[in-house]
Amino acid sequence: MRAPVARAAWAWGLSASCHRGVSNFPVPPPAAVNVVELLRGATAEEEEPGAAIARRAPGQYSVLLFPGQGSQVVGMGRGLLGYPRVRELYDAARHVLGYDLLELSLHGPQEDLDRTVHCQPAVFVASLAAVEKLHHLQPAVIENCVAAAGFSVGEFAALVFAGAMEFSEGSAVPPEEFLQ
Repeated sequence: MRAPVARAAWAWGLSASCHRGVSNFPVPPPAAVNVVELLRGATAEEEEPGAAIARRAPGQYSVLLFPGQGSQVVGMGRGLLGYPRVRELYDAARHVLGYDLLELSLHGPQEDLDRTVHCQPAVFVASLAAVEKLHHLQPAVIENCVAAAGFSVGEFAALVFAGAMEFSEGSAVPPEEFLQ
């Protein structure tokens, strides 16, 4: 059961089979606030004049999209090496992977870089290195980011960027798991 559905089921006292009153969710404590009253109170507060929060223009938000396998090319990452922490990312990847990913990314050969076992970590690390460049050149883009997504291996870069996964976890994911 998805989290919003589970929360809704708890609020209404429904079980997974939707029979009212037959819930396997914990009973709220006696001092718990009635959800309906809580929502009514929140709506009333929002309707008061002057309580509205100013909305930012769409141009003040950013979304980061991370690429997947197939975007690798020999030389990728070369323009990122001058930015803070980029070499640290490649060093950390070397420790996790057991080979020099930076050397392979910069000098190839392309046939080796195209192998799944190499291209997925290469795209993953290069994506996060690009975020370092973006953070250095346009920090507001990072600060105003409201969402991150990725295609294939880019999903792992998005998770690391969002703080839901550690860099070392993403670097160590076996290629067969990237494909699932």
